[in-house]
Amino acid sequence: MKNKLITTSITFTCYLLLACNSVNQDAKQRDLPIESPTQSITKFKAYTQAFNEPTKLTRNHATGHIGKYFFTHWKDGGAASLSMDTDGAFSVTWQGGGYNYVGGPGWHYGDKDRVIGYRFDQDSGANFVTLYGWGYDKNMAKTNPAHLVEYYILQRWTYDPSQNAVFGKTFVSNGIEYSTYRSTREQKPSINSTSTFYQYWSKPNEQQPLGKDGKIVFADHVKAWEDSGWVIPNMNNFDASDDPTYQVMAVEVFNPPKDGTTSGRVWDAASN
Repeated sequence: MKNKLITTSITFTCYLLLACNSVNQDAKQRDLPIESPTQSITKFKAYTQAFNEPTKLTRNHATGHIGKYFFTHWKDGGAASLSMDTDGAFSVTWQGGGYNYVGGPGWHYGDKDRVIGYRFDQDSGANFVTLYGWGYDKNMAKTNPAHLVEYYILQRWTYDPSQNAVFGKTFVSNGIEYSTYRSTREQKPSINSTSTFYQYWSKPNEQQPLGKDGKIVFADHVKAWEDSGWVIPNMNNFDASDDPTYQVMAVEVFNPPKDGTTSGRVWDAASN
């Protein structure tokens, strides 16, 4: 449900210098840490930056790292900001209006064995508060929507994505009952330009509470999608044109009717 930053026809070197200079001036004006290209994902270094202290993003497009966490931040207009700390704490604040926003911290790749810890402290009614990510297989035919998958493991929501979706199965993970659904996006923006792709959903039978630590066992959801007969493309690669196959705890709002805030924290629970 989002667009992507696309490099222009100017040379890569000029683009990188201009982008970094512009971003750094913006950071200085707002007393933010100076951004520098992240060297670990060289393919995307023209618009990926690293922060080592609390950071607030207000511009339209950004991906990068905050401490050890990757983040994505995207909007097609309006007023929404992402504030982050290096420990995985985050806050998304938005104003009402006719625009779309999605963003949050996590990892620059999906890991089937990852166990994601989270806590939500505030939620004013985001459309989705969700573990969110992508899988991509460059060797699969582009005519097959399974070559590119956008997935959501919902925790809180105000919009029901099961509408007009294909039901898969019901299963239990970490004591929570989920139902799987699959929908199709036809010629929509993605991490690999405009494409036709699948969306896989895991939706709990009830909203997850505020102020309480939670856990997502990602392997359970991958298995449930596979049990539903759905192909799982590679979730750990840099093959797509516009972004790596990241996995983040995202806040998504579209055409928000009023101002709001969602805040919380995400961490790798498998390492705790």
